Amino acid sequence: MQNAHFVAAPLLAGAAIGVSGVIAADSEKFRWGGPSIVVLALSSVLFISCMQSSFNAAAYLFTPADLDAWYGDSDRPDVERLMQIQWNDFQVWRRLTRKAVDRYNLGVISLGVGAAFTLAPKGNSPPVDAGFRWAACSIVGLATVCEMVKYGIAHVQRRSNRGGTR
Repeated sequence: MQNAHFVAAPLLAGAAIGVSGVIAADSEKFRWGGPSIVVLALSSVLFISCMQSSFNAAAYLFTPADLDAWYGDSDRPDVERLMQIQWNDFQVWRRLTRKAVDRYNLGVISLGVGAAFTLAPKGNSPPVDAGFRWAACSIVGLATVCEMVKYGIAHVQRRSNRGGTR
């Protein structure tokens, strides 16, 4: 998961920003230039937010050995208190990590939507070119719909496992 949040997310955010810049510079060459830029901007914000949530979550994940290193033998709270601290912080880590995963998945989905918008041919494209571009747009669109369904199912299952509460 860390590779997705700290390696893939920044690369995908950069790609979304880069493609947005290309579209902004030549928007008249794209069928849906404006919507593409908006969705790609959303994608980059989601990826950056994913990284931030993951970074914040890392502060709340620690082991008993970490507690030993922090407290040593002096001023050490009793074991029950340390276990309570670790349990509370672990719950914060889980919440922030779930948030990061959701933002990553939504970033992937919005990147797919933006890519599909970008690939759609302009109305005046030559027929052969338009056919290939519609095929590419359809492939990306279908993959994005599959990702949306997969994300939706996982989200519903996760909520039902928690009893429908946040």
